[in-house]
Amino acid sequence: MIFYRILMLISTLFLLIGCGTLEVSDTNSSIVTTNQDVNSTLVLVQTPTPITPISTVDEPLDNNSSTPRVEDINSSSNNSISDEDSSSPIDFNEHIISSGSSTQIDYKSKYINSKKCNQIVDKEFLEICYDYRLKVARAVFYRLDGDLVNELNIKERPKFYEEELIDKQYRAKYSDYTNSGYDRGHLAPDASFDWSKESLEATYSLANIIPQVPEVNQKTWVKVENYARDKAVELGEVNILNLVKYSSNPKVIGEDKIAVSIGFYKILYNKSQNYNECFYYLNSKSDLDENISSHKVNCSEI
Repeated sequence: MIFYRILMLISTLFLLIGCGTLEVSDTNSSIVTTNQDVNSTLVLVQTPTPITPISTVDEPLDNNSSTPRVEDINSSSNNSISDEDSSSPIDFNEHIISSGSSTQIDYKSKYINSKKCNQIVDKEFLEICYDYRLKVARAVFYRLDGDLVNELNIKERPKFYEEELIDKQYRAKYSDYTNSGYDRGHLAPDASFDWSKESLEATYSLANIIPQVPEVNQKTWVKVENYARDKAVELGEVNILNLVKYSSNPKVIGEDKIAVSIGFYKILYNKSQNYNECFYYLNSKSDLDENISSHKVNCSEI
């Protein structure tokens, strides 16, 4: 049966050849058949499917496009990495600086910025990252000049004062610490700035003060402050960032409800000499080890 059909197809083909002309003009575009005995032309056209070229170059995005960008993903916890208070995404390369053959973190720009601080209080000799809700500093940055830290050593100390650069409703008062059981503890220490009246007075702003357990303030924290001054003399200059750690629901003192910290870091670094050291102290009577080395921590883990 199949053989019979094949013979019929071959016969039909020879019949067409005998009666007219079969022309193929483009195997990819069209087939044209012409019947010489009939004054008409039958044209069978098969239009090829167009091929869209693929670009290997990324085209710039339309600025008005709805395509999500990095800064638009903050609301999704699955698509963003947030800092410890979940206020903004962290760019882990943003605060990395090169120092010779190694890299270091620029701690000042990492912790003293508008994302971390409700207000940055510039006291000329120190910068304070201030928190309105806690009514205390989150961090304080300053630089110690080895030629100045032991220059004059002014004996008379100024009085503590409210920081007028901060709106009154967010300030701490001297009376908030009275009978609280906590010292008015300096973050930028007065002994490091007693080389002039102006620099010394800057440290007595209550924006530079936090509640500290007296034994920590007077016996252990003071040791690392002395160490920082010695290191400034040794290296010529040392940058210091004091970073304060608070719980999500901290204890408060005083009429203005000043937050009490869990503990505090002291970060020492000198970029040009590829130096950094970090220390951590609990704000607790349970941590009264006066040995500085026992408080040393890995800077990369802060």
